[in-house]
Amino acid sequence: MRKSIVILLAAFLCAGAMLAERVTLPAAASIVGGAPFFSDVRAFNTSYTDSLQVTATYRCFIGTCAASAPTSTFTLAPRQSQAFDDMVASTFNSPNTAGGVEFDFSGQSDELVVTSRLYSTTPEPTVGMFIPALENSQAFPTTVLTSIRNGGANQGFRTNVGVFNPEDSAVNVTFQIFDENGAAVGTAVTRSVPGHSGLQVSGIFGVAGAAGTQTSNGVIVVSAATQVFSYAAVIDNNTTDPIFVVGAQDNPLQAFTPQVTTTPAQSTPTPTSPAPTVTPTPSTGGSQTVNVGQGGDRFVDSVSGTNTTTITRGMTVHWVWFGFHSSTSDNGQAESWDSGEMSSGSFNHTFNNTGTFTYFCTVHGHMMSGSVIVN
Repeated sequence: MRKSIVILLAAFLCAGAMLAERVTLPAAASIVGGAPFFSDVRAFNTSYTDSLQVTATYRCFIGTCAASAPTSTFTLAPRQSQAFDDMVASTFNSPNTAGGVEFDFSGQSDELVVTSRLYSTTPEPTVGMFIPALENSQAFPTTVLTSIRNGGANQGFRTNVGVFNPEDSAVNVTFQIFDENGAAVGTAVTRSVPGHSGLQVSGIFGVAGAAGTQTSNGVIVVSAATQVFSYAAVIDNNTTDPIFVVGAQDNPLQAFTPQVTTTPAQSTPTPTSPAPTVTPTPSTGGSQTVNVGQGGDRFVDSVSGTNTTTITRGMTVHWVWFGFHSSTSDNGQAESWDSGEMSSGSFNHTFNNTGTFTYFCTVHGHMMSGSVIVN
């Protein structure tokens, strides 16, 4: 009897170790009616040698949700792609609901790529947007949503926002709209989000008391006490064409405190010696390769196997293209570069400053991003 218990416990622990990684699809739906929405999901194994055991768990938070979260387990052979059309209804048997999907899997963190198309059949034929599954490293306590629009000529634009809480406990999440100059617009909107669940706020400008605001370049800061995934859908009211915005990491939201500059008292200047000349440390040289678009919309470092590249000052990063992308540095950094959009070839940049420098693809926005750590 004791031996059987030990064997069962060992098997349970091994199974838990196998499903050690997770990616989260923050929004999925199967809703019919006046505004129908459906999610076609694709799962791909980037490994050339290893199969992946995947368990998908549907976290319903809109509609009549099941008492327990439905799951589906499947295996992906090396380089296999599996399709789940109308996944919420056909795979999880949860029609007329919406929520998110957590994919737990064996293997390395970058071996499972999950993408989806959330679309509506009204107006015909269809209109939709691309929604990727996000790695745990893309959840932050404070994020910023950019390219936010509201109002404008004719029917203008509207913006819906959403958040998914990957933690076990509930958390309060606050949405604050700002204009392009950093001035707050409307009032902050706070909602409680249960663990492993989410919510959506349609027409965030109206909910914030700023329905009449017109902007084509607003931002929304999303803040919480724990790490959450945030996103926005910016919709053209004239065409119903939507774009999906993934929340990018932001600094904590703080109250503005003006700085007071005190004029020093006049005094007789004291002669000083000239400042010593600083001789910079010689560069180390060498290069490191990053594959652009390998296995999908990702930057993959040849050493770490992730989207993070670690080098020493004076080294060159050598980006090699596997699809139509760009390597473009974020603004306001000591290192600046832009490869331009291209589908093949390579691009080099030598780093002469230490620090962490982030970059992204202008084709896919910050849903395809990377960083270079220079020591």
